[in-house]
Amino acid sequence: MPLSQNPIVEWPADLYPLLQNLQITTHAEGRRCGQTDIDVDAETLFLLNDFEARVRHRRVRLRSATSNECLVGEMNVLVGLGQSADPARHVGKVRISFHDIQDDSCVDPVPHE
Repeated sequence: MPLSQNPIVEWPADLYPLLQNLQITTHAEGRRCGQTDIDVDAETLFLLNDFEARVRHRRVRLRSATSNECLVGEMNVLVGLGQSADPARHVGKVRISFHDIQDDSCVDPVPHE
């Protein structure tokens, strides 16, 4: 099934605080990508890895916390960035990133049967 036909997966609501500082950039050819580097505890790291494995090669919907706007992009593999700023509370620092980010209507299209 082509990527465009796979259902969009919602970013988990309980993980939205992790995207609070997501920085979106536009490349010269017009494609957008986004990334954020965060310190995580063991449970959050597990949840991120589990989610990333489930959505591999699928689009992820990112809803804005401050408006009715949505973005859709493909999640990249998590990148470990080493030790966290507070090793007593966090197991490490990771980069969460997305590529091919596009504006989205926040509504899944009705499938044709």
